[in-house]
Amino acid sequence: MKTLRNYNILSYTLIFIAFLSLFLGFYFDENSAGAGTYDGDIKNIWNNLQIFIVNDITSAIESEDYYSSRTPAFYLFNKIFNPFTENIISFRRSVFIISLSIPILFYFCLKQKFLKENNILLLLIASTLCLSPYYRTSSYWGLEENYGLIFLLLTYLSLSSFLKKEKEYGYKIHLLLFLSTFFSSCCLYFDQKLIIITIICFTKIIFSEKPNKLKLLSVFYYLIFSLPYIYLISMWGGLLPDQILSESRQIGNKIFLIHVGYAITIIAFYFLPLLSFKKENVKNQTRDFFVKKTNYYIIFLFLIYLIYLIQFYDFNEQTVIGKGIIHKISIMLFADNFFRALFIYFSFFISLIIILTFVEKRFIDILTIFYLCILSLLFWPIFQEYFDPLILLMVFTFFSTKLVINYKNVTILYIYLSILLVGSNIYYTNLLNG
Repeated sequence: MKTLRNYNILSYTLIFIAFLSLFLGFYFDENSAGAGTYDGDIKNIWNNLQIFIVNDITSAIESEDYYSSRTPAFYLFNKIFNPFTENIISFRRSVFIISLSIPILFYFCLKQKFLKENNILLLLIASTLCLSPYYRTSSYWGLEENYGLIFLLLTYLSLSSFLKKEKEYGYKIHLLLFLSTFFSSCCLYFDQKLIIITIICFTKIIFSEKPNKLKLLSVFYYLIFSLPYIYLISMWGGLLPDQILSESRQIGNKIFLIHVGYAITIIAFYFLPLLSFKKENVKNQTRDFFVKKTNYYIIFLFLIYLIYLIQFYDFNEQTVIGKGIIHKISIMLFADNFFRALFIYFSFFISLIIILTFVEKRFIDILTIFYLCILSLLFWPIFQEYFDPLILLMVFTFFSTKLVINYKNVTILYIYLSILLVGSNIYYTNLLNG
């Protein structure tokens, strides 16, 4: 009993520290992801918001001054529902308050999925979200990313409730179906890469044991919810406005093969502490890895990919921007591009091993990783913020990989993410003030 009490005291202390650091970060104008400060991305976001506030919706969408790679849902939401947009200070505060709902929603998702687990441990896992540099920076500086995460968690809550109510056929089940399709559609509108949530939600509904009439109704809902996006495409003449397509970021204009490797390193970075959550110990995980014949095929194909990069990719032409933590570590460790390339390609391979070790043969898990890798081919530059805290949220909600939750595993995750936060603050402080 004494040991359990000590663990509980430690957990409450860590939870308090995580949330306290979140509020202190806002008070001190923390910039742990590089996109913060009043000279960062908030300049474009504030300009976009003013366009929507002073114009009607159609004029704002068609404005040549609108500059964002996302749909205008974020700006429409704040225009209609956020009364604190009279100045940039109050806007920042309002987005911070709205973003505070994410760890709360995350806790309720954990509670819904891990019914028999200790509530204190679930609270501790939810608090680790407060340690994400990208969640924090988006919260502090009024960025767009967190709104999509809110609807991701709302989708999970409504979808899991819908799927669990097997024998209900009244208004409640219809309401849950509507909310599941609506929230998952909102994921796409707030962040296009979150279309994977829409796909997962639709797939789970269609392949569930629910009556066919509910499945058909879900198709109808999705068709209705897609109409605004179809209209938006017709207004823009494509998936993105011309201002974004014409800029140097080259979205959709070129395939960036090396980004698959960087995406794998970023995903593996978040999977690494989660290996301790696996039911098997390290010895059994290693044994299971070598037993799976599929792993050998994947490794063989990946080696071909690495050989192609070594042979044909000009590593010297790479820019410093983006590419995640492994790329940044390589810059700090090596001045010579040959050793930097050697380090990065080796990291690609090790990261693949980590992913194959963590992920079980679960369709949703494999689909998500495959989707993120394919998506990385199309974007330049590729940023770690595209994956954080998305990977953590997905693993503890939509992923089917079985996890064991105990004080040791959760504390490892907490310390790991704390180191990431401290390191990110040091890195960007030196980078921006150097």
